[in-house]
Amino acid sequence: MNPPKYWCLDDMADLTYLNDASVLATLRDRYGRWLIYTYSGLFCVVINPYKRLPIYNMKVVLAYRGRKRTEVAPHLYAISDTAYSNMLR
Repeated sequence: MNPPKYWCLDDMADLTYLNDASVLATLRDRYGRWLIYTYSGLFCVVINPYKRLPIYNMKVVLAYRGRKRTEVAPHLYAISDTAYSNMLR
C-alpha cells in the first residue's frame, strides 16, 4: 500500500504503488468524501453517487473556466473546459 501522504490523491497516476488494491483504496477514500471524480493519467474515473450532489451549477462552472487541470479538483467541467480551449487553438 501507499504511504498516507498518497491517500485521496486527485490523480492516481501519482501513486507510488499503482496496483488494484491502491486504486480501489483511493477510489473508496474519495467516494467516502463524495469526491466522485478522480484522474488516472489522461482519463477521468467517475463513480456514480446514486444521489444528486451540488456540483453541477453555474458557480462550479465559473470555478473551472479557464483553469488548468492541475489547478482544480477533478471534475467533468475541467475536462470539458480543456477540450473547448484546445478546440479554439
